[in-house]
Amino acid sequence: MTQIDTCNRLAIGLMFTATALLCNGAIAADDATVSQDSKAPPQAFIEAASKPLKKTRRQLRPSEAVEYYRERIEDLEAEYGAYGVGIDEQLLGLATALQKAGAHEEAATEFRRAMLVNRVNEGLYSLSQIPMIERLIESQIALNQWEEANDNQQYLYWLYEKNYGKKDPRMLPVINNLSRWHLQSYVDKKGETLVEHLISATKLYTLAVDIITKNFGSNDLRLVDALRGLKATNYYLANYKGEPQAPLVVNTSFGGGPDINQRSMVDHYRMKSFNTGKKAITRIVDVYQRNPQSPPAASAKAKVELGDWYMMFNKWHSARRTYGEAYKSLWDNGASSDEIDDIFGRPIALPALPILESESKALANSHITVSYDVTAFGKARNIKILRAYPSDKVQIRSKVRNILQRAKFRPRFEDGEAVETRGIVQRFVFD
Repeated sequence: MTQIDTCNRLAIGLMFTATALLCNGAIAADDATVSQDSKAPPQAFIEAASKPLKKTRRQLRPSEAVEYYRERIEDLEAEYGAYGVGIDEQLLGLATALQKAGAHEEAATEFRRAMLVNRVNEGLYSLSQIPMIERLIESQIALNQWEEANDNQQYLYWLYEKNYGKKDPRMLPVINNLSRWHLQSYVDKKGETLVEHLISATKLYTLAVDIITKNFGSNDLRLVDALRGLKATNYYLANYKGEPQAPLVVNTSFGGGPDINQRSMVDHYRMKSFNTGKKAITRIVDVYQRNPQSPPAASAKAKVELGDWYMMFNKWHSARRTYGEAYKSLWDNGASSDEIDDIFGRPIALPALPILESESKALANSHITVSYDVTAFGKARNIKILRAYPSDKVQIRSKVRNILQRAKFRPRFEDGEAVETRGIVQRFVFD
């Protein structure tokens, strides 16, 4: 989340003291030297020495800063009224000081007040509101006010769109921030109707791809992040199992309400999720292949991502073929042995072993060590519990067994061929 801090440029005044000038025998003019027995320095130096220094303002502690801003606001309101020009800047300073002191409720109130004053003076679409909104979101997150923070994220997007238009390239930073917000909100289970976060993130990443393509070309490297975002949202859509609780309304499009056909829309996105993710990764491969500024072996590494995508969707034959192509391409494109070993030298869980948050409390303060094999087809076999704490907790043993049995792995490769890996030992720790 960006933060815009105001900086005060402090000028340091320079002066010469009369004592120093006398001691050094200062020169008053190009052709006249001050007499050694004169007790008065030249008039020009007297004037310079009499000017007051501009002192560097010391950094105020949060409590001092709060009082400073309150006094400034009172003075300005007394002179110019509650909506006087410049009061919004002082309110922003006050709210920021309160935020730093941990007084987030009060800070949020002052951020909203600053926004109101700013809109009165500069108009509803003023971009000067941006730092106020961004910092308001920070306080709302600190207060666990996820719905309010979500609404303000949407308001930021709306504000940019009103100033630049939906498909202007200047929209890309706010699109990137908002899409990440929605994706992270889904992953962290923040909000009520979580799937709306996924759908909103998918739409935003798609919009970013369209803007970049139209303005910078189909091989621009900026496409990669947006395409990887699409890959992530479509993975989560494919694995969406419904809301963890009865959904309430979440406004994920400014000024709009929930879609009455939401279930149908979710099904539509889920049915397309495999192909949409596959197309996104395939395009990443193409962007890297066609752009001469691509990092070394980037297209080959992206092809590994495509193999992983096939594997996660149980398309082993396509995964094996793609992994083989990627392995060869890595060698052909100058990847080091260490780089190749990092990718194919050991089995790698895809995308990660799914420890479920809903069961984490029951497993708290537990740990377990297991051994298992990973077949050439990316499946865990011969799972054995080596150690467990507490030893009498049957649930933890069953939990880890189920995790490993469901897990998918990128298998280890030797000479371009997938091979079995035996005797993997792994320790799971539940905090």
